[in-house]
Amino acid sequence: MTTTTNITPRIREGTTFRQDPLWQGITAFQLDDPTAALPFSRKLARENNWDEHFTGRAIAEYRKFVYLCCISPTGASPSYVIDQVWHKHLLYTENYWEEFCTKVLGRKLHHHPSKGGPPEQARHNDWFQETLRSYQTVFGESPPTDIWHNNPRPPRKSPRSCFFPRLLPLLLFLSLLLTGCTPGNAVFGLIVLALLAFHTVRKNIKGESGDGSSGSSCSSGSSCGSSCGSSCGSGCGGGCGGCGGS
Repeated sequence: MTTTTNITPRIREGTTFRQDPLWQGITAFQLDDPTAALPFSRKLARENNWDEHFTGRAIAEYRKFVYLCCISPTGASPSYVIDQVWHKHLLYTENYWEEFCTKVLGRKLHHHPSKGGPPEQARHNDWFQETLRSYQTVFGESPPTDIWHNNPRPPRKSPRSCFFPRLLPLLLFLSLLLTGCTPGNAVFGLIVLALLAFHTVRKNIKGESGDGSSGSSCSSGSSCGSSCGSSCGSGCGGGCGGCGGS
């Protein structure tokens, strides 16, 4: 039987989260490089097929998650959406480790993949529920369900709409070739093309719908090599802890 521990996030006495210098530093931190042709937020949106509005909200909730990680005794657990933002930020190693963790958070916020298995999943599920309660306590409102609920995942652009524009030039080219063939060969070729297109679209849709719920964790530490940011998989979305304040 799994038990949960009620935690009360430790905000500095006599202040709200908005008055906390840590929160102010997190919200003021720039994730987008104004000189970049393709900044962080646009890359994040493109790779996850999110629109601009949803991406902005996801980044805002990521900031809240980081704050909970830092002030909660047992850390916090990210949702699937927030984990995607975290993973992307980790890839910007200098921005994440040197600028964000060292200068803003004053600690190293590490990300470790879960070991997997039912006990680990149950532990992360309890951890996630604790995080939702902590969110309500700290921010005085319920977490937005489309970003903080792990199931179902957020709406994405239709795989068909992304796939067919790339497939059409090939189909048109092959169709032109078939017009010069005999009627029997042309019909056979069209059948093969239809089967190939169906198989590819089906595979594409299946790839988009994988659950990827293996779990993850974070902890604070004193050092990290430059490869830390890129060592995470892209579909963790499990738990985070060990980064609470002292």
